[in-house]
Amino acid sequence: MAKFMLVLGGTDVDKRGANMHPELVERYMAWLGGLRSSGKVVGSFKLHDQAGRRLTVRGGEVMDGPFIETKEAIGGAIVIEARSLDEATAIARACPVFEQNGYVEVRAVEMCNGERQDLRSLEAAHEGA
Repeated sequence: MAKFMLVLGGTDVDKRGANMHPELVERYMAWLGGLRSSGKVVGSFKLHDQAGRRLTVRGGEVMDGPFIETKEAIGGAIVIEARSLDEATAIARACPVFEQNGYVEVRAVEMCNGERQDLRSLEAAHEGA
């Protein structure tokens, strides 16, 4: 089965964690729990609020920070298994991030351990769905 990364984000997403309404936290946990119990989750990660660095090259020098230069930020990422991009997108549509005017970016990924997924078969599955 193909692997997809769901990147969750939105405006000021890094400021929401501590202030997130308990019912919304419960909806996130229920959504993620459902994915886990169905065997779809490969891994999930929440980014720590305000902890990180962004390295860029400017004038040939590597500059350290700031790591977020816009009002939009990534709050976390989930790697799932799905038969197609359409199935991964359907899974993403149920994410509670949309209740916060957030977004989910759905991207096909492959493991860097020598396992390759044939992107042509992904495209064929997408066209046939």
